[in-house]
Amino acid sequence: MKREVNTFFGNLRSRFKSDDLTPVFSPSTNYRYEIFPEYKASRKKNRKPLGLKWLIEWMTEEFGGIKAKNMEADDLIGILCTERPKETIAVSGDKDFATLPVSWYNPLKDALVKTSAKEAAKFHLVQTLAGDQADGYSGAKGVGIIGAYKLMDKKGYKWETVVGAFEKAGQTEEDALLNARLAYILQNKDYNRETEEIKLWEPSK
Repeated sequence: MKREVNTFFGNLRSRFKSDDLTPVFSPSTNYRYEIFPEYKASRKKNRKPLGLKWLIEWMTEEFGGIKAKNMEADDLIGILCTERPKETIAVSGDKDFATLPVSWYNPLKDALVKTSAKEAAKFHLVQTLAGDQADGYSGAKGVGIIGAYKLMDKKGYKWETVVGAFEKAGQTEEDALLNARLAYILQNKDYNRETEEIKLWEPSK
């Protein structure tokens, strides 16, 4: 496993001509479980790979790995990258990073993109509608990713469109808000470093 990690980091160093690489890890729990206990429930049944704990400890020592209290690795990356957008690049193969207004490198596609605030906000609404089965939130019933894009393109990328789709599916605005908060990756503006307080996502007025 060490070999694969070293190879991956070596490729990143060559790709971006930088030695400033920081792996980010998730703690055992985070605020999403507090607002939705079934978050990632299906993953809890799966046995974690053998040696994972050892690998994280090694990467933390070898590469200066970090994690923050009560938030996922994605959230900490989102906070760091929106805090210093011109100096950082998020690295992940997770499509959820398209909800962040940052420079994002997807190693699975060898693609580097810079997502604008407007594009990020749009995709967050799409994710809210479509849901994410892997993370355990279902979105609006009967609306998948393709349907979400079609609906948004037709009625506009706005919160009213999301709420309307949830209500049409027999759900409520509270359901829509919960899904939106689960789909949202924290940004610098959502976190108080001194108090460690997290501000949950709210729709624009």
